Amino acid sequence: MNTDNKLTKNHIHIKNWPEGDRPREMLLEKGPETLSDAALLAILLRTGRQGQNAIDLAREMIGEFGGLNGLISATQEDLLGVKGVGKAKVAQIQAAMEIVKRQLRQPLYKINIIENPSDLFEYLKTSMSNLSREEFRLLHLNRSKHLIAEQVLFRGTVDESSIYTREVIESALRKKASALIFVHNHPTGPAEASQEDVELTRSLVNACRAVDIPVLDHVIVGNDGFLSMRQERPELFSGDA
Repeated sequence: MNTDNKLTKNHIHIKNWPEGDRPREMLLEKGPETLSDAALLAILLRTGRQGQNAIDLAREMIGEFGGLNGLISATQEDLLGVKGVGKAKVAQIQAAMEIVKRQLRQPLYKINIIENPSDLFEYLKTSMSNLSREEFRLLHLNRSKHLIAEQVLFRGTVDESSIYTREVIESALRKKASALIFVHNHPTGPAEASQEDVELTRSLVNACRAVDIPVLDHVIVGNDGFLSMRQERPELFSGDA
């Protein structure tokens, strides 16, 4: 494709491009695996904005959010902040990203998470490592240590004063959980447990133990990987199995 064609395409709707260059037609003819990330996202976007076609808008978004993983973690507010992206485009993107997250979460409903943590870590990496702010999540497990539900309990700065013990226990009872795993992320820092993280864990573990709901781990997701507080500070979980 020469430069003149590229410049012209910036001002032409994708449906008017030659068929061999249209992302949707390329996908149907050659398969989705042959398309770039930008081309796949352009199919979801369908249109660009004035002076910019869907592929260029898709490239801009991928650059702004740091790839598809960043898009998976993006909130509605984040997406709506992109010029030319309205509610319809946001709904299409978030629906597609939710399908990815559910596919990654699916194995957790069928395996003992404690004995097979790799699937859990892969899911948490995809859904949390690119979040722009802290989240505190509860993973509710049954007696076989299979996931039965996931809940984002809090968004913001996670510390002992922001997480209410009553909400944690009420959530566990409502979901009929036999055990819990806590998860929170450090958006701009490494997967290290601060003193505040330790105190929060100690407080919640003790409170849950008082109502016979064991806490099996507190996983911290950082920009460099994961930390299992059960492995790092096993004394916090003494007595829970």
